[in-house]
Amino acid sequence: MMDMSPTTFNPGEGARVRHSIHSPYSGRVGVVLDFDPLDELGAYLVLFSDGLRFRYRIEELESLAAPSPSAPPPSKVLGTLSRVISETRHGLFRGPHR
Repeated sequence: MMDMSPTTFNPGEGARVRHSIHSPYSGRVGVVLDFDPLDELGAYLVLFSDGLRFRYRIEELESLAAPSPSAPPPSKVLGTLSRVISETRHGLFRGPHR
C-alpha cells in the first residue's frame, strides 16, 4: 500500500500531483520551483512540462519513487529540469509540420 503521509519538497525536486478531482493536473509530474509557507493558495509552486505553474498544498503532492540506497545521489535539479525540457520539446514537435 502507498504511503499517503505528506513529505516536504525542496526547489528543483520532482513531485507528482495526487489523484483528485479537486487538483489541476492530477497525476502529472512537475518540478517544484518555490516554497512559500505564507502563500494562501499553496506553499509549493510547481512547473509542468507545458509551462503551467500552479500552487499546491503539501497534501496534494507526493514524492517520486526514491532511488535505491546503493545508487549515488543524482543531481536532482539537473535531472528534473532535463526531463521537463525533454517533455516540452517533444510536446512542441507533435502534430503536422510545415
